[in-house]
Amino acid sequence: MSTYQVGGGRRRSLARTGAVSAALLSVALVASPRTSSTRVVYETARPVCHLPRHRGFSACLAFRRVISRHSAPGARRVILPVKTGTDTIGPAGGLTPIDLAGAYGFNPALASGSTQTVAIVDAYNDPDLPADLQTFDAKYGLPACDSSCLTVVGESGGSPAAGNDTSGWSVEQALDVETVHSVCEQCKILLVQANTDSNADLATAVNTAAGLNATEISNSYGSPETETSPSTTAAYNHPGIVITASTGDDGYYSFDDLDGTNQPDDPASLNTVVAVGGTSLFLSQTGHRGSELVWNDNGPQGFFEQAFGESLGATGGGCSTGTAARPWQSGIATWSDTACGSHRLDADIAAVADPFTGFDVYSSFNCGSDCPVLGWQTLGGTSLASPLIAAMFALAGGSQGVSYPALTLYGHLGTSALFDVTSGGNGWCDGEGAVQCGDPNALGVGILDCDYPASGSTPSAGDLACDAAPGYDGPTGVGTPTGLGAFAKTGPSARVTGPTKVKHGTKETWTAKALDPFPGGHVTSYSWNWGDGGQVSTGPSATHVFAKAGTLTIDVTLTDSYNMTGSATLKVLVK
Repeated sequence: MSTYQVGGGRRRSLARTGAVSAALLSVALVASPRTSSTRVVYETARPVCHLPRHRGFSACLAFRRVISRHSAPGARRVILPVKTGTDTIGPAGGLTPIDLAGAYGFNPALASGSTQTVAIVDAYNDPDLPADLQTFDAKYGLPACDSSCLTVVGESGGSPAAGNDTSGWSVEQALDVETVHSVCEQCKILLVQANTDSNADLATAVNTAAGLNATEISNSYGSPETETSPSTTAAYNHPGIVITASTGDDGYYSFDDLDGTNQPDDPASLNTVVAVGGTSLFLSQTGHRGSELVWNDNGPQGFFEQAFGESLGATGGGCSTGTAARPWQSGIATWSDTACGSHRLDADIAAVADPFTGFDVYSSFNCGSDCPVLGWQTLGGTSLASPLIAAMFALAGGSQGVSYPALTLYGHLGTSALFDVTSGGNGWCDGEGAVQCGDPNALGVGILDCDYPASGSTPSAGDLACDAAPGYDGPTGVGTPTGLGAFAKTGPSARVTGPTKVKHGTKETWTAKALDPFPGGHVTSYSWNWGDGGQVSTGPSATHVFAKAGTLTIDVTLTDSYNMTGSATLKVLVK
């Protein structure tokens, strides 16, 4: 297998393949009844930003879909619609703002967004971004996002540097900003441009975003977690702010890199952020979600093609080497099947990231060789998923006082607020399983899949870390959003049992049967208010003597082990 060397000791495999859903792609790329004819093209996907040349620097996590020769390694035959005057398909053949809203079931015009400021942290400066956003808005009839909507500052809050992007980050900025404005039309957008792509500069920009009162901060970049320092990781700990981070574009433990480091990317591996994984999204004939799979454009069938070109991409993840899992994650009933032990696992939630089912963006800044396409282009990568989730949090009202808003997502696990992604995987085996795939870890270049342990030939007891499954899994976390319900603050509930008709002056007993929605959570305190001015009681069961007659309401407030609260009531007729 061929690799090339990147400064700082990292290697990137020359992988191109198309193992997942190639057949589906040809019919469902932007499936809808909006076209009258089609054309056949061949396409590949390429990273927008080059890998960092030094340790302690991050790469942006955007992928570009490009037309290629049919003989190009890993090229896919794709049937694209030919646009007509009534089509709403994107100018480059990708998804549109209407498609995102239809697939994930949200209303981008909700007034709740007007109270939110979504910050985007990127590197370098793109002076054409405000004008590009206006072009994007005009194309889709979105509310204009002028200087009262979009603010661009440098990493310390002052004026941004002169146009200095030479490595593709300008395309990343267009993707981030246009995605946020598509999802939350009323949100204010704060773009903080770090001076460079160093982890230190990016961390400074995150702190600046927090200091400028951002309610959400999206980060679409990453580097191996051992290349970050405590001073930089601390920047991603701002309780009460929704901080999203892309899990990466090189698969489980960045198996495309083949560098044997066996670690996920920061900042997504930090337990203070919402780590966002990626999917392949296929629309129904009505423009809504038809299906969603784990994004993995590589996989075992691409083995013989991996000597020919760059990776086609896969959503990142893996068990952290040092960050502890939060109790709401490690408390999941199937957690032992991840083999992460006490360590955190990416991701928490997911959204579309596959560039072959990507989003059409307008970017005109000429950054050189890393910007070969100017104007409309179809982009993906977990760089798309992170701002999409940040903006949906904003539509739902932000963190709503929750210190670490990933907790909220786990409170809705298994409910109708989430679409359960159960197909695919982000490891080498692409969800195939140990028997079908064999043991890629035996190649000696690191942990490439979770079907087998790091050493030994016995399949792992559980493969939840890199394979999709019902409920929680590593590649997609709790799943993908269905409306805004997954972002709504939740807490413990209870059913109050006991008499509903009593005689005043008579002692009676009531019991609150509590239910906590969070994995690992349990109710720690109860507060009973009787509605008659009597003394408040505590405990799961309480007795009371009503001193007056009437229809009164018993109100029980519950607090759980995550300091989340809920309540329950019961009306009682006192005679």
